[in-house]
Amino acid sequence: MSRFNLSKIALVVAVSAIPAVSLSGCVTVKNYWQGVFGMDKSTREPTGYYEHADSEIARNTIVVPQGLNNPGLNEELAIPAVSQKQLEGPVGVAVDVRAPTAPFRSDVGCHSQWSQGEAIVWFEADGSHGIHTEDDAWMLLASVLKGMNVGVGKIAQGEYVLTTIARDFNEYGTTYSNDDDDMGLKRYQQIYQIRVGRNGAGEIGIACRLLASSTSLSNGKTMGDTLTLIEQERFAMGFSNQILHEIYLKNQQSMYDPDNLVVTLGLDDNDHDAILVEAPFQTTMFLLNDLYPKIGWKVTGHSVEKAQYDIEVVDSSDDFFTSDTHPLNIPHGKYKLRLGVHGSAVAITFYDEKDSPVKSNIVANLYQGFADALVEEYKNFDATQSHQVKITHEDMFQSSEAKARK
Repeated sequence: MSRFNLSKIALVVAVSAIPAVSLSGCVTVKNYWQGVFGMDKSTREPTGYYEHADSEIARNTIVVPQGLNNPGLNEELAIPAVSQKQLEGPVGVAVDVRAPTAPFRSDVGCHSQWSQGEAIVWFEADGSHGIHTEDDAWMLLASVLKGMNVGVGKIAQGEYVLTTIARDFNEYGTTYSNDDDDMGLKRYQQIYQIRVGRNGAGEIGIACRLLASSTSLSNGKTMGDTLTLIEQERFAMGFSNQILHEIYLKNQQSMYDPDNLVVTLGLDDNDHDAILVEAPFQTTMFLLNDLYPKIGWKVTGHSVEKAQYDIEVVDSSDDFFTSDTHPLNIPHGKYKLRLGVHGSAVAITFYDEKDSPVKSNIVANLYQGFADALVEEYKNFDATQSHQVKITHEDMFQSSEAKARK
């Protein structure tokens, strides 16, 4: 059975990007205000009442009502006294309330961990993740970087170590997009160092370290703010968690054979005529982005939240795609195409410009040619190419003390 490989992810990301519209007046005013008075950090601050800032630690004495026996005592359960100094910290509006990026654990046998300034994804020896050698991890890393549209700046000679090209991220740790620009979100231009190695137990790991970060507004104006230690951890952990997400996708994709892709005509969960694809939802989304221009369909709008594409059929499909046996028939005009999970399949449902399901005969006439085009696109989903290197030293993640003991 063939495997889906993700060498075209970077191209898909580029094709799917929708041109940014001009900044709204609100965003322009906000950027101007921040440029003059400093960066707006209101999203990091709690709102409401701050009585807790004035609270004091008091002895919690149990009051036994009259007529009841005093409860028994177990000294092993005594709560140790805590120094007041250890409890001091930012309170009130000074607290950063943004949720931290938590470490993940996957049911395929891998987990992420923050350790000594690095966010590490560990591949457990008995896991079903399919990562058993340094080369496996290195190939996976190439796929992850393509999926995130992050370029490689430098690869260490003879080592599984690379440094990324500077890339913009938003405050949530995902790569900066046109939508982020439209909403006026802050830019964090960052460079990461990533390495592959093993720990003392022989487990393979991919470690990510944030090397540099600069902050700017959505209009490109550089701000003097620097990341706190907690923010540095948040970004690095977010980067490593992208690797775990990629492993999930690859495990889902390995369940399907592109040479024997099943595309059928049926009904979606709303009993509307739909084209059903036995494939992962995310992969189908990626490939449709690449497919539309090949068959003469212009994407005029895209909503990730609704999994919807606004499509305009502007040219004869025969000029773009020709099947050996079936043409791709659909009347010219504007349509809405929505994707939904339908059991183990993805349902692709077509709606007209007025948001009504298109007639059954239109879907039936379209089905065979569209299925041929989609199957062909899956077959062209080429293998990921990566730099091949040979490791020159072992146990990259062991401490110097552990190595000394050897």
